[in-house]
Amino acid sequence: MKRIMAITFLNYFVSGGLTLAIPLLLLERNVDLAEIGIVLSVLPLVFMVVRLFLAAFADLVGWARFYLLLNWPGTLFSTLIYFIATSTPVFLLGKIVEAVKESSYWAVNRTAIFSLSPKQEEKEATRNIAVLWLSTALGSAVSGIGITYMGFSFTLGVLIFASAIIGIPAAMLWQTRRQSSRPRIPRALSLLDPRGKGRTFWFVSFTSAFFRLAQYPLVVLLLPVFMAQQLGYSYIAIGLVTMLYNAIGSFAALTTLKMRLGVKRVVIQSLIALFAGFLLTNSGSYFLALFLALALAHGLGIGFYESTIAKATKNRPSVSFDIGLLVIPLRLAEFASVLFAGFVAQSLGYLPMFVFSGFFFTAFSVLSLYALRA
Repeated sequence: MKRIMAITFLNYFVSGGLTLAIPLLLLERNVDLAEIGIVLSVLPLVFMVVRLFLAAFADLVGWARFYLLLNWPGTLFSTLIYFIATSTPVFLLGKIVEAVKESSYWAVNRTAIFSLSPKQEEKEATRNIAVLWLSTALGSAVSGIGITYMGFSFTLGVLIFASAIIGIPAAMLWQTRRQSSRPRIPRALSLLDPRGKGRTFWFVSFTSAFFRLAQYPLVVLLLPVFMAQQLGYSYIAIGLVTMLYNAIGSFAALTTLKMRLGVKRVVIQSLIALFAGFLLTNSGSYFLALFLALALAHGLGIGFYESTIAKATKNRPSVSFDIGLLVIPLRLAEFASVLFAGFVAQSLGYLPMFVFSGFFFTAFSVLSLYALRA
């Protein structure tokens, strides 16, 4: 598990840095908010398609080598593309390659965790997400500081270096023996049939989309741009605030691993998300407090998110494909939300998107509790 966590940390240190740097770099080049949304929306759409094929392949040949053969070079090449990008189409290409590296990671990551931590699947998957948020926090901070004092080129250079290091723990997984079973091809192909997955599977699939609708457009587009345009935050301030968001989310996930996923927790995290959603737009000097409260709510939600996915997919013979199939609505939600968030914010302001975020998170919280108790 240590090698998986090391890959997660490095992978999302880079992703956290890119999540902050790319929209700000496009904004620096006078690209409008709607066009930035189009660029960013490419990733979840490509991710959804590529991940499903990679997941099916992983169930046939095993998961370990994916980290070295796809995730590592994909991470390195995407950061290199951003480093040399001078036009919007090149940034779009970078997002496509970044989508491949993300899809190769997620095609096998939960499969690896389920394989290496039997009877601890939910806790280890939640712990992995907490590490992911922590490394994203560090990547955001380094990105914000680097952009402020050294510029975008230096910052992307640091991310390129971090991308190269992923090859070390990835290579150490090459000979891992505990991989998914390798059934004969006809039998394997029958396992990839989306029919017969069951009511719980599709209910969890539907529920997970609300979690990303609540979080994804805020983190990757709206809040960084809102802090830059509406609040006048510097790049370093945006990086540090984003770091705090991810650090608090990670802390909430880790410290509540052994706590019950019950009604009380649903009520608390939902009220926080709704309260913050309604007040963020005109929060002024209270913005930071509300933003960090939202981070706490989202961190509390990680336990529900990972537990529902584990319940729907663990112990299946085609785990990688099943998880890829399960998150299709989630990826469509990411694509649509980022694509339209820029247009909505540009024409109607930020309030509608922030309020929707609170309602989406509440819907996710209630539905995930129902799924766990079903």
